[in-house]
This record gives sequence, C-alpha cells and structure tokens, in this order.
Amino acid sequence: MPLADPAQILRDALASPLTGTVGRLILIAVSAWVALRVSLAIIRRAGLRPDGHSTRTITHVLESAVRYTIAFAALILMLDAVHVNVTAILASAGVVGVALGFGAQYLVRDVLAGIFLLSEGIVQIGDFVRIDGDVGTVEHITLRMTQVRKYSGELVTIPNGSIGRLGNLSRDYSRAIVQVIVPYQADVKAALEVLRDVGREWAAAHPEDALGEPVVDGAVDLKTTGVVLQLSVRVRPGRQFAAEPDLRQQALQALGGRGIPAPAILAVGS
Repeated sequence: MPLADPAQILRDALASPLTGTVGRLILIAVSAWVALRVSLAIIRRAGLRPDGHSTRTITHVLESAVRYTIAFAALILMLDAVHVNVTAILASAGVVGVALGFGAQYLVRDVLAGIFLLSEGIVQIGDFVRIDGDVGTVEHITLRMTQVRKYSGELVTIPNGSIGRLGNLSRDYSRAIVQVIVPYQADVKAALEVLRDVGREWAAAHPEDALGEPVVDGAVDLKTTGVVLQLSVRVRPGRQFAAEPDLRQQALQALGGRGIPAPAILAVGS
C-alpha cells in the first residue's frame, strides 16, 4: 500500500470547509481585537486635555460604545462564517426591538437625558454634586444612569431620566458661609469687625483655598435669642466643607474673647 504524500494531506486539510471556517473565525476574532485596541487608544488619546488630564466621563462612555459595537459586528461576522442566516436574525431583532420599544419608554427617557448630561458637560466623574437631595461624589456615569457615592459610603444609583434638579458643587468656585448669633445687647458693630478679622486671618492662612477677599454680609436675620451675623468666603470647589467648621470655630473663639458669652454664640447654618 503506497504511503500518503504529507504535502497532499496538508493541502487537503487547508482546503476542507472546516479548516476554512475555523480560519475565518480566527481572522475575525483577531481583527476585532486589533480594531478594539486601536479604537480605544485613539479615544484615550483624543480625550487628553492640553493640561494632561483626561475627560474621563466622555472617554468612558465612548469606550463602552466602541466595545459593544465591535463585539456585535464580530458576532454577526462569525455567525455568517458558520453559515447562519444573519439577515433573518437582524430582521427578527428589528421586529423584537420595535415591540420592546413600546414598553421601554423609561429606558429611552433615561438614555436621552444621559446624552444631554454628557454632551452639555453638566456633570463629570469626580464632581461633587447634589441630586434631588442626595449629596456625594459622582463615581460612574453611563447614558442610562448616574452613580453617586455619599459621605456615609452609600452608593446611590439614579436613572438619568429621573434627575429633576442637579447642583454641581465642583465648578468654578464655592462659598463657605458661617452664621453666628450674638445677643441683642452685644456690640453688633464690634462683632462684625471680629468676623471680618477672622475671615482675613483664615484667608491669609489658607491661600490655596481662599479665592478673593472674605465678605461680612452683616446682620442677615433676627432670632428670639439674638442677631444672626454672616461671614462668607469664596473658596475652591469642594473646599467649603472643610473651611466652614474651621471658620466657625475661630469665630466662636474670637467673639468669646471680646466678651460675648459663649453660650449665646450658636452656628445656625451654612
């Protein structure tokens, strides 16, 4: 019995339908991997600001969209490589999508709201925000939802379409506001001068946080226990929460040193 030619065996194997299908699947997988790597590199490079910081929010959303798009395209090509009727699948998916669309109004609302949030730059990852009473740092944003980490550690997930009011405390500047109550019989003018000195001393000691000259807003309210005086200092975004307790403590000590009874000095808000 004659021996088989090894070269002929190899040619037959390469020409077989199974080998051709496997080769196409490998080629599609490798091409998808390369396309994904190149696309992500381009997105990350384009997302770099002149100062070297990355616009993480838009970059994250684009990366997710590219991953899903390339994965879907690769799946369709692989199904076609194994001779699955892709046209029928796509047509069925379109019909199912239309049917689901009637019951996905909230999903569409969330996605549209997310598009406006991101495209208009209203909020980004890392911003300190107040959303409908929940205050915290934005940790994650997609087109559908926003996740905020509160000071307590609680991670709140909020559908974008349900966001009615959003306060961003990380833009441009913030204001540290301290209010104290002094008795009616106290020298209000002298108390205002004390607050002004406290604000100036604090600003001089914290030049990295203070933005501009502290302002004594005067007597802003009247209570049964005394007159409400207010001091405000413009600070870097997010620094008001550290500045207010410090200013309040210094105001308490300074007013007490001027003879105003300590029990009568009461912080009433910020």
